Amino acid sequence: MPRLGKDRVVVVLAAVVVLGLLAFIARGKVSLDTNALLGSGCAIPARITALPGTAPDGGVVRVAEQGPGVAVLENTSALAAYRIVVTSGSRTVEVPLLTPGQRVGVALDRPTPGSAVWLAPESLGGFTPVTATVVPGGIRYRSANCRPLTSRGAAVVHRDATGRITGGEQLPAASVSCAMGEKELPAALAPGTEVSPYCALGAE
Repeated sequence: MPRLGKDRVVVVLAAVVVLGLLAFIARGKVSLDTNALLGSGCAIPARITALPGTAPDGGVVRVAEQGPGVAVLENTSALAAYRIVVTSGSRTVEVPLLTPGQRVGVALDRPTPGSAVWLAPESLGGFTPVTATVVPGGIRYRSANCRPLTSRGAAVVHRDATGRITGGEQLPAASVSCAMGEKELPAALAPGTEVSPYCALGAE
């Protein structure tokens, strides 16, 4: 076959492949997401559109412990609680997310947990809570999540040698890491102090 003929065959075949690919994309069978195409897609949603309500299994977000100016909340449901509104007088704090059974601090005096969105844990795409450990001169944050989350600060709970809550404070968003992996940020806290990072799914 002449060279020119071979070139035409190659062009025709390439056009057929491209048209076939476009047809699959049009049917939604091929993802244009770079992470998905590379096999590294992250299933953690960036936004939840469900509305607040009551947990179908009767679970709630309750005050598990109370101290001066701070409390510890607990999710008693088998569902995840998302965007929990917590009030104390004229003050309001939104806890981004509580997985089933999870406890976090909240820097409010005698708070009242309010509305939340209740979600099946599997809908969070493998989300796990970011942890924080007080180390000499700072706080070490660890995240096993497949993408960075959005920092909303952290609640700090101080305890005495017997475990009794003696006080607490709120850390600003810039002082808390919700990045992937491990990161240490400076802080002056006593060993054993509890730090509850508030890491949101998205920028909402």
